[in-house]
Amino acid sequence: MTEAYVRINDLSKDFDVSSPWLNRVVEGKEKTYLKAVDQVRFDIEKGETFALVGESGSGKSTVARMLVGLLAPTDGGATIDGISLAGGRRTAQTNTVREKLQMIFQDPYASLNARWRIKKIIAEPIVSLKLLKGRAAIDARVDELLTLVGLHPDDGSKFPHEFSGGQRQRIAIARALASNPELIVCDEPTSALDVSVQAQILNLMRDLQDQLGLTYLIISHDLAVVRYMATHTGVMYLGRIVEIGAGRDLFLNPRHPYTKMLLDAVPDMEYPGRPRTAVQGEIPSPISPPPGCTFHPRCPLANDRCRVEAPKMIENVACHAIEERRSLP
Repeated sequence: MTEAYVRINDLSKDFDVSSPWLNRVVEGKEKTYLKAVDQVRFDIEKGETFALVGESGSGKSTVARMLVGLLAPTDGGATIDGISLAGGRRTAQTNTVREKLQMIFQDPYASLNARWRIKKIIAEPIVSLKLLKGRAAIDARVDELLTLVGLHPDDGSKFPHEFSGGQRQRIAIARALASNPELIVCDEPTSALDVSVQAQILNLMRDLQDQLGLTYLIISHDLAVVRYMATHTGVMYLGRIVEIGAGRDLFLNPRHPYTKMLLDAVPDMEYPGRPRTAVQGEIPSPISPPPGCTFHPRCPLANDRCRVEAPKMIENVACHAIEERRSLP
C-alpha cells in the first residue's frame, strides 16, 4: 500500500495556562496545562477534501495550525508527500513541502493587510519564494490569479476595505494560490460570510480543486458545508477524533452518539417528524477533561466502562457502546 499524501500521526498539543511563577509559589500550585489536541490521527489522499467538524473548543483549528507550522506540536507529527514535518526541523525537503502548503483563514477582514494594495498582497508569496523574476512577470501572474478567482485585474490597485467579505475571501484564495500549492488548509473559510456568498466561495473552491488538482483540509462547524465539500470527514470532540466517515456516509449512517447529536441539531426539512436526540449539556473544560471517554457525561449510552476507560478507534469509530453493540433501552 502506498502512503497517504498527508498523514497525521498521533498529533497532540498542550498549552501552558498556568498562573505566573510567583503566584504558583505563594499558592503552592503546580503548572496547569490545557490539552487542546490529544493523539489525533488521520490520512488525506491526494486530490481529496478531508473535513474536521465539531463544537467550538474541540481542537479543530489547533490541528490546522500545527499542520501549517503556526504551532509546534507537543507530541506526534505529520508527513506530507512522504516527508516528515515533525519537530519543526527545517531542511531542503521540508522547505520544498511547506512551499506547497498554504492556508485560508476564517476572517477575510483580518487576514489581509489593510495598508497594502491587493496586487502587493497577492504577490507577496511570489516575491518571498522567488517564484518569478521581474515586475512585469509578477504583475502578469497577479492579474491571472485575480481572473482565476472571479475578480478583475484592475482590482489589484485597490485596498481591502474597498471589497465585500466574499470578494476579500476570493483575494485570500488568490494569495493562497500564488505559490502554486498542492495542499490548502481552510479554517472556517465561509463562516464570516452570508449564506448566498458562502455558496459562491464553495463552488469556486470546488472548481479550483478540479482545475488544479488541489487537496483540501477544511475546518468547519457547519455540517452543510462539510456535506457539500468533504470526501472524508473526521468528527472531533474535546481534542480527539471520535469518528471518521467517507463522503456522505457519515450523514446517512452516523455511528458515534456525538455524531448523531450533531446531526440531530441540524433542521431536516425532508423528515421533520423523525425522532431526535437533543444535545445534552456543554463541552467540558479541556483543562480538566472527564476521565475515560470524555463524552460520557453527555452520552445517553454511557456505562461504568465509559467512565474509566478511553475508547480506541475501531473501524473508524471510538466508542465502547458501538463496540459492545449497546443501544438505548
